[in-house]
Amino acid sequence: MAKTLKQILDTVCDEAGFDKPASYIGNTDPNIAQLVAMAHRSAIVLRELRLQKLSRHASISMDGGTDAFVTDGRIKSFPLPDDFYTLVPDTTYQSGRLDNAILPSTAPVWAYIIARMGIQTLPIRCRIIDNKLEVFSPMAGQTIEFEYISNSTVQLASQDPGSTTKIDYSDQFASDDDTWLLDTPLIELDVLWRYKRAKGIEGWQGDLEDSTVYQNSLRGRDAGARTIGYPKDWPYPNEPYTNLWVA
Repeated sequence: MAKTLKQILDTVCDEAGFDKPASYIGNTDPNIAQLVAMAHRSAIVLRELRLQKLSRHASISMDGGTDAFVTDGRIKSFPLPDDFYTLVPDTTYQSGRLDNAILPSTAPVWAYIIARMGIQTLPIRCRIIDNKLEVFSPMAGQTIEFEYISNSTVQLASQDPGSTTKIDYSDQFASDDDTWLLDTPLIELDVLWRYKRAKGIEGWQGDLEDSTVYQNSLRGRDAGARTIGYPKDWPYPNEPYTNLWVA
């Protein structure tokens, strides 16, 4: 069950042995202000785990782009989603084509295709520059699709002015009623060890270890298993029999 900031920090206070205040955001008590600052830090740091709950799908139309820094018009620039944080690698493709779009293209390759004359057709080359998607020789009427990690780990309690349906999201808490979108013990454990360390309370190292173990377990469940298979006939692959990477 998702918890609000107040519910999360109430739990932290209980475990740290501190009295729970009536409110947190805007509280003038320096101890509570420090606790809120720790929650803000955790909300940003924990998105680096890139959990699946933060995965989003982007679909960017290749119509209406603006000329990028190259003046001959071969490179078009398109805005990224408002909550874009980082790309999920190897997920980019152009709708209707079987070959992957290469995003990000390496800097040397990007420099090479800019330097050569003519239109680049296969494969599609893209880079993210100045928080915009730049595409070499985009095809009008098509879309570039990819997965990305959202920068928003918090659902704000406030609604967009004039709207009864839009939900606002952020990477920071703005009120006690804002809701944490990821796993609840994840942020409670992270705030706990940070706060106890800041206050010089003995035992914070054990809390840090508990937080790290929990993060590793959560990442393992979130990513899924990598299994070793036995050699089989078609359509199963021959040697090697397992994925050649280390998690």
